Amino acid sequence: MLKLTGFAVKEFLQGYVTCNTDRINANACTPFAVCSLQGRVVTNGWAIELADGIGLVMHRSVQQLFRDYLKPYLQFSKCKLEEGEDFVHVTTTADAIGVPLLPGWQLLLQDSAVSPGNIDVSEDINERLIGQRMVLLQQPCSAQHLPQMLGLEELGAVDFDKGCYLGQEVVARAQFRGAVKRGLDIFNLAAASNVAVTLGQSLTLDGVKGDVVMIGAQHGLWVTRL
Repeated sequence: MLKLTGFAVKEFLQGYVTCNTDRINANACTPFAVCSLQGRVVTNGWAIELADGIGLVMHRSVQQLFRDYLKPYLQFSKCKLEEGEDFVHVTTTADAIGVPLLPGWQLLLQDSAVSPGNIDVSEDINERLIGQRMVLLQQPCSAQHLPQMLGLEELGAVDFDKGCYLGQEVVARAQFRGAVKRGLDIFNLAAASNVAVTLGQSLTLDGVKGDVVMIGAQHGLWVTRL
């Protein structure tokens, strides 16, 4: 999680993320994405309101891309993207005090009580995300696809009424002119057992071609022709 602090932080962020920052609060994980000028998703994740700013949860491999993306605009604002990163934890413990992330899963911030002996559940989280057709972009897939190709508008990560943000014109034109001909789908890794599936790879299975955007233990997500 990266932390954005400073004066009018929500108003500043409004011009760079696809979601409406007025909806970001402390009680939910709000899906968001940031796009290039060409409307391609640079990174995505969830935004949370903190006591002293906004927390932006994303895959660690894209955090430097996001810093580089926002740096020129921060120079002319009163906001600051704090140095370093905070780790977040995910739990299925029913009585844990956290922020709802997925059905049955909660996000715990760094200062939450986390018992020792935690296990790495990244693979389980990937499978859960894939099962719900949710992408958490990693570096090899950055700036390759429109938000609609990743199904982000279906998750509430794109607000078409909020006004301008970087890449907004391209994203809106694609939405309202029906220009998006590719979308997200799940594939079984067992069907690709003869190849080493990697993120960003162009893969063909049973005559269907797609670009791999997420890999789990048993399944993957790819962007393919609708």
